[in-house]
Amino acid sequence: MKTDARPTGYQWAFAYAALFGVLALFFSTPAEIHKGFLKILVADNLLITDYFALAGYGAALANVSAVTMISVALMYTCRIPLNGTGILAIGLMSGFSFFGKSVFNMWFILLGTWLYSRHSRQPFSKFLLISLFSTSLSPLISHLFFYQNTLHPINMALGLFCGLLIGYVMPMMGPYAAYLLNDMTLYTSGFSVGLLCLVIVPILKSYGYQFNPVTVWTSGNNLPIGIMLTLFCLFLIWRGWRLEGRQALRNYFLLLRRPGLASQDFTDLDGMGAALINMGVNGLIATGYILIIGGHLNGPTIGGILTIIGFSAKGKHACNIVPIMLGVALGGITKQWAPYSPPAQLAALFGTTLAPISGTFGPLAGILTGFIHSSVVQHAGMGYSGVNLYNNGFAGGIVSIVVYPVFVRIFRMNRYAEPSPGSPAALRQQAEMLRAQSRSDQKGETSCAEKTEK
Repeated sequence: MKTDARPTGYQWAFAYAALFGVLALFFSTPAEIHKGFLKILVADNLLITDYFALAGYGAALANVSAVTMISVALMYTCRIPLNGTGILAIGLMSGFSFFGKSVFNMWFILLGTWLYSRHSRQPFSKFLLISLFSTSLSPLISHLFFYQNTLHPINMALGLFCGLLIGYVMPMMGPYAAYLLNDMTLYTSGFSVGLLCLVIVPILKSYGYQFNPVTVWTSGNNLPIGIMLTLFCLFLIWRGWRLEGRQALRNYFLLLRRPGLASQDFTDLDGMGAALINMGVNGLIATGYILIIGGHLNGPTIGGILTIIGFSAKGKHACNIVPIMLGVALGGITKQWAPYSPPAQLAALFGTTLAPISGTFGPLAGILTGFIHSSVVQHAGMGYSGVNLYNNGFAGGIVSIVVYPVFVRIFRMNRYAEPSPGSPAALRQQAEMLRAQSRSDQKGETSCAEKTEK
């Protein structure tokens, strides 16, 4: 979406990106960062590759800073407003650059989308966000480009071609895939790229290319990372309060009544203050969940927490994510894996893509959905072997398509959509009412004048 004026609030987005670069220097020397950064660039990045383990803390944080800074700069250049969608895009890009996305493997997909915009004679800004979301398949480019740790011209050309193809096709596929999901899952791009990946990867496998998912996972960092995440979340809550005061808190409690549909932008319906408070609270909930179950705060789980924080501006809140997490935890207790196993931890965090189901049909439906998702996500990605970073988005899409028509018949739907007092949506509504009243008054005055003349 392009506007005439430069969007506001980007100073905070650039500061957020720079923060990771500053933190990198606290953990590693510039030489260590440079060495680890090169490791990230040439890694195949298949799920699950924790950059903390692969390259060290400094290099991982430097990659996060670089990817986030590039994303923010592109959004600012294209005049993307920092509304709910803009904020979640930043949260998504920063989160997944802890494991999977690098400053190398994202460019081919962006270039493919730019080619599509040129061919369709439409502005690139219209497709920038879906292109950023499509970098979910960045590991495919790295895996092919550096296939078997070599630089073979055919493999390099194939990696380039696949990146261009993904970027070119996704602007057409994205809206169609979203139509299938009934507004019941937030990671619509994860579902659409998953479908595309289920076509590309089997074709590559039929020509002998191998894809072997990995699990590179670190532990033992809960205290320092937990403190940093807690401080960041508290800052978001404080900033939301400072921005709009008690009105932000009142609107936050109204926000909790929403189903959290993918189309509901909390920054518009409830105001930026309430959205920031929601982001901070959800970040604390996600961090606390990992600590309570005995999980690990590392690259992938930080990515999940930052993704939840980003989507808290559009879709997620405490009342619709907690039932999903409880359902996934229940699945971990009763099934063949523990809640603290790496896939189960990620399922609890990224499985909150199904928050709209919990918000629409109630907590019982949310727990049941999380329970189902904990199994589906373990097997849904077998067809593309760890190439799609948004594996939970793809699995969540499948789950939502299955449970939605059933839940519609069983549960009463929450349709709350009223704008909160003082929010941008409420102010627009009031302005429209005043304009309508003014038009009505003018029409009445004209009618009276005509009667007087007669």
